[in-house]
Amino acid sequence: MTKCLLTFLLLIPYTTSNGNFSLSSNQKCKSLLDCPKGFANCSKVADLDDKRCIKDVREICLGGIPRNPVKSCNRSRDCYGKSMNSGGYIRWCDMGTHFCCKVLSNSTEELMCPDRVTPLYGQDKCQDANETMIYSGRSRQNGGFCYKGYSCPPKITRPNDLTFGSRTFQTNMDCNANEEVDQKFDFMFCHNDTGNLWVMGQYNVNGDEVIKHWTHCNTNNDCGEGLVCVKEDLCRYRCYDDPTLAVNYGSIVAQILAMFFVPIIFLSALVVLTVKYLD
Repeated sequence: MTKCLLTFLLLIPYTTSNGNFSLSSNQKCKSLLDCPKGFANCSKVADLDDKRCIKDVREICLGGIPRNPVKSCNRSRDCYGKSMNSGGYIRWCDMGTHFCCKVLSNSTEELMCPDRVTPLYGQDKCQDANETMIYSGRSRQNGGFCYKGYSCPPKITRPNDLTFGSRTFQTNMDCNANEEVDQKFDFMFCHNDTGNLWVMGQYNVNGDEVIKHWTHCNTNNDCGEGLVCVKEDLCRYRCYDDPTLAVNYGSIVAQILAMFFVPIIFLSALVVLTVKYLD
């Protein structure tokens, strides 16, 4: 009895200090035949010499299939390799299990947010979500909305003109600010500091409308300081004000007042000195 219990415990993935599951304690195998009855896979695991028995792929990926070899992750770039869509797969880091997952680009499985480009399970979970309702819960970001319990980017609407959500939204999709944003990511830009794709909103963090410039671009470097290169529709990329930068209006007002009053004070002093000299 004790031996059976010990064997069972060794087949359960344990949780590491950072909250990730580890498969290192799972039973070693060469094929699925070496695994106990009811197990789903005998899989290669990154950084381990031998394959491990996997009881349920859902303990690795809540949606999609595990990367081969199975690999733990903390953010999506840990799973990309050279490209997010390499080999015809869409890849992400599952924020629930912290393992790399993927799905075929033409898969019929509904694993994307309503924008159809943001991996659902690669996003953060919403608060107070009801599992029986598709739209429920509270997103931690003002610009997001909850879909199947996950925080997704705002919906993009196109009545007559190109429009986007009211608030800027940070996705968990990683990017390279020195490379052009993929054409499928409408109204997104790569943030220099966070290394994530952000969805451009109508308003910045101050609540002011974001200014669009007429300068065309390929990357943020083409736009200059304080600006970002946004992928609009079709093949158009344009520079916008960085909506994540807070504007210090007090400092701006002080500079304007200084520019206005300093010359006046100088002229007043000059007049006084001139009058005294003439006297």
